[in-house]
Amino acid sequence: MSDNEDAIDWQDLFGPSDEQEQKQGSNGETIIPGLRLEREALNHELQMLLVKAITKADYFCGGKLDQAMCFGSLPAHFGWIEPWIRAHHPDLLPHAILSRRPLFDQAIINLYQRGQGIKSHVDLMRFDDGIVIISLLSSCVMTLKPVNAPAPVIPILLRPGDILALSGPARYDWEHGIEERIADEIHGEWIERGTRISVTLRKLAMASTASSQ
Repeated sequence: MSDNEDAIDWQDLFGPSDEQEQKQGSNGETIIPGLRLEREALNHELQMLLVKAITKADYFCGGKLDQAMCFGSLPAHFGWIEPWIRAHHPDLLPHAILSRRPLFDQAIINLYQRGQGIKSHVDLMRFDDGIVIISLLSSCVMTLKPVNAPAPVIPILLRPGDILALSGPARYDWEHGIEERIADEIHGEWIERGTRISVTLRKLAMASTASSQ
């Protein structure tokens, strides 16, 4: 990413603010228990707020890195997300998870260049239940498959501004990943990929927190 955020054509990245894209599927639960997808949860303004903050913080060192992490008390440009979820998306996670304080104490920021992906995985057990993934800049298809059962891979289209939450079975019993390819085909639609940023919010499990002290 460029160090000069003013060089970014935000309208080209996000489209005009009144543009209504055709949505795939609907908000809420899917056939995977514990998975919840909120379409366009972040409007254009909030997406730009996050991308500009990530750019300004230079997490990727001018494009030399593709991942950064924050632990403990999250910086203000991520800290607002916790109360925002409680206020605007109270069904994103089960009540028992949503009521914990803090909701998140770790953020991982990933930069995906066009065509890059991530190996299918289950997040480390050092992190507690309840994981939130925010998708920015470009669309892609994430695939999910059960850990211990032969079953068809389930594709989920993530567009800029979408938020995906994993809890319970979706967090522990299903792998999620992104194939390495420059375009995705889903539901008869051809999705060209561009540069994408994801922000994953998690909380360290109590045992991990205690052992680190």
